[in-house]
Amino acid sequence: MRTFATLFTLTLTAFATMKTETVDYAKIENMGAWLRHPVLGDPSFDTFEKLGATVHVSEPPYDWAVNSSIFRDPVGGAWYYFAGLYPYGYVSPKNENGTRDLPAHFIIYTSDDEGASWRKVGKGFPDGFCFEGYPVGTDVNPDVSMIYDPVTKRYWLAYDWATNEVFWDTIYHPTDRRFDSGGALAYATSPAGPFTRLPKPLYSNYEYSRKLGRFFRAYLTTVFKRESDWIAFILTDSREYYSWGLMCMTAKAPDGEWSEPTVLLSVDRPDYFPAPVESSPVTLVEGTVYASSTSVALNRNYQLIHSAPLEDAHKPEAWALAGDGNAWHSRPLPDERFGIWGQTYQGFVKEGKFTVAYPSRNAQGLGTLSVAQRPWGTPHSDGFTFSGHQGKSLAPLLRAYKDFTLETEFTLHGTVELAFDYRGILGAERPQADTPPAKETLANYTALRLSEGMFKVISVNPSGEETVLAEGGYPFDAAKRSVSATLATEGADIRFTVNGVEGNVSGVSVRGGPLALVAHEFSMMTCTKYAVRGEQIPGTLRYQAYDALLGAGQKLANWTPIAPWRQDCLSERALINTATEDEAAKIYGKWNVVGKGFTVYAPKGPGLGKMRVAVDGGHTATIDLYSEEQVASAPVYSCELEDGRHGIALFSDEGKIVLDILEVHF
Repeated sequence: MRTFATLFTLTLTAFATMKTETVDYAKIENMGAWLRHPVLGDPSFDTFEKLGATVHVSEPPYDWAVNSSIFRDPVGGAWYYFAGLYPYGYVSPKNENGTRDLPAHFIIYTSDDEGASWRKVGKGFPDGFCFEGYPVGTDVNPDVSMIYDPVTKRYWLAYDWATNEVFWDTIYHPTDRRFDSGGALAYATSPAGPFTRLPKPLYSNYEYSRKLGRFFRAYLTTVFKRESDWIAFILTDSREYYSWGLMCMTAKAPDGEWSEPTVLLSVDRPDYFPAPVESSPVTLVEGTVYASSTSVALNRNYQLIHSAPLEDAHKPEAWALAGDGNAWHSRPLPDERFGIWGQTYQGFVKEGKFTVAYPSRNAQGLGTLSVAQRPWGTPHSDGFTFSGHQGKSLAPLLRAYKDFTLETEFTLHGTVELAFDYRGILGAERPQADTPPAKETLANYTALRLSEGMFKVISVNPSGEETVLAEGGYPFDAAKRSVSATLATEGADIRFTVNGVEGNVSGVSVRGGPLALVAHEFSMMTCTKYAVRGEQIPGTLRYQAYDALLGAGQKLANWTPIAPWRQDCLSERALINTATEDEAAKIYGKWNVVGKGFTVYAPKGPGLGKMRVAVDGGHTATIDLYSEEQVASAPVYSCELEDGRHGIALFSDEGKIVLDILEVHF
């Protein structure tokens, strides 16, 4: 290992001149060159900035105010902020009577100066309400959203509800109405209430929890009036499938009758639909509805946005991808230590400004609620922010280099890595919520690691074990936090500078591959320059089986690690399906990827059957995995695609199949 004393003073400009031009991947025109992924993270080019002070900071016993919505009164012009207050963990423990002492509820704030200051109005609903035909009250009302009907001059509030006897062990498959929950409506003549609640709920989980496939529970409702009817958008989840969706119902009037629910957005869409993500209240702008969804992995720093014309929004085919990441960036603020945490942002557009409510958690883990704003017509700008929070984040470039020169400028909080020669296997540590990237994802690369005033050059092997090749210090102003760094490879040499300090490492095997960024826990970089000069080479990224389970909304119980084959697979997380014959048609894996081709890797053997390949819902090929002898995992199918986003699914056509590695070419 070379120490700081042995580092030589050769400038990076002495490197051999590349034939290709320099590409700055911090420019808005190149923002699509970064991979974005719900589990891995998102270098975002968005233009949101916080507006005013934090509206609400949670206090025990309601530790988690982590959901919210905002409404502008079209009559008086005042703003209203609806804050959902939860105890820690969302549900308080049962008391000796089998009910809860701390029902989640909402409170209202109002602002007469466009968010410069806020005044607390109070609790939204009084306790003690009971729907017609229900044996118990429904004091659990945390998440709400509001619209105004100019014809009747009524303000309509869509709200969550649950009976006072509902807990996590009864909410998914309620056996009677004592354990029911869902969505409902109330109205008032003022945004601040008082509210009159309709006597019957709009949606009941007791009625529908066994009728929507994998989706067992609905919650968080948004309602809009259309030309000839009303439409309600309702979130839904699936418990052990760790999958979320958005569905809708329609009615001629708010008091119903409401139609049967239709699932609009979920992993069942055959095209590109990254997961796991969870939606928020739907936003309406000039006749178009926007459904924003946020990552439900450990780091919730990725947003997925779909949109549809309001009048056609009851049709699943009317919804289209409107944004894949690039929608939100975290800030190094004490009240936002966890980034977005809870539902994602929701808001309104007025005079060209998009104003949103958004949740987070502070350094003490308490929920915080704030407001941000950006120009509606300018959602992106040059420069990006990339962050890690409870876990590490990883963002590979969809570009590969062998010899290159990188020049970058950014502000730094915590620790980030400028990685290259990346050959890790992308995916989740666990196929469930709150998962970090897998150990094999944060592996198999070389990097310049930069902390506040310290650097290391590291090599990380395929098992995630790292070797320090060089280390030392560099000048770092804790007030400005600016870092100017260069990094280059030529043959077996790595050369770098950090804020004027130069160094090198020799004898490193550089095979060529994507460049990448890694943000450590509670770390952040805001990058204004990431310019790479070098000759681009064909590149690949590899994805593992857990990523395919999340992408298909699969229950892990229907799959098992393929122990007899483990030595013949490329990933430790390779899986074989164990479902019954009746379930086989629903058992599959789906990767959501960006590229211009892919290769399926799988073993073959006497216990395996036939695997069907589908791209964006269309049948592409059938792969026979049967072999009289056990054969190690190797390419079994390759396909070229139009360069872009794709959903690639593997189904069981006959017998058992294996999910091992999908290699995507770019």
